[in-house]
Amino acid sequence: MHFLHEEWLWAWHWLTGENGTRATVLLVFITAWYAWLTYRMAKAMNRQTRAQIQPILEIEISVLKDDYEPKGSFTVKNIGTQPALIRRLRMTSHREGVEVFDEYMMYERHLMTPNDVLSFKFDFMKDFTEKGFTWWTTGVCSFNLWVVASDLSGDVTLTYIKNQFWSTLSVRNGMPWFVRKDLLVAFFKLRYYRVYYKLKSLKTFIGRPKRDE
Repeated sequence: MHFLHEEWLWAWHWLTGENGTRATVLLVFITAWYAWLTYRMAKAMNRQTRAQIQPILEIEISVLKDDYEPKGSFTVKNIGTQPALIRRLRMTSHREGVEVFDEYMMYERHLMTPNDVLSFKFDFMKDFTEKGFTWWTTGVCSFNLWVVASDLSGDVTLTYIKNQFWSTLSVRNGMPWFVRKDLLVAFFKLRYYRVYYKLKSLKTFIGRPKRDE
């Protein structure tokens, strides 16, 4: 017991030595350690929350093997437990280095409840014909479906890319560049027309003839 008392006394004198500098340094290290643990816990909770609210989609592309024309259909199903907000649907087709695409803008910000399904048909025959392609054979075109979806708050956004040729489905965080570009253009266009119509209304009001008193 006397030995423990001396050990504690020595530790106390060591901490309070040099005008308490050692104790201050030790306190800084302990605080930093607790801050690091708190950061890791907050990060883990954030990942868990994102996993719970992120959209989970099942995507299928159907192309008839005996059909030489670049057409088919696709389905998008919400297999998650939370609603998903569709931000963009883009079907692309490639042939000999040429890409054509179609976007379903009417379903932008479409709300998909759990087990909800979207189904569309696509046909790129006219698009490729306009680009000079005159002959066709089975499997000459490949197809990719881009689906950008988020949770209702927009905090978690994922981009699903379904490849028909390889039958793969990849997922990326965030939005692709073409969606960001369109959103940026729409942002400035909205504010431009808002200012434009306000100035037009002000000009009409100023130019209105005054009533005789």
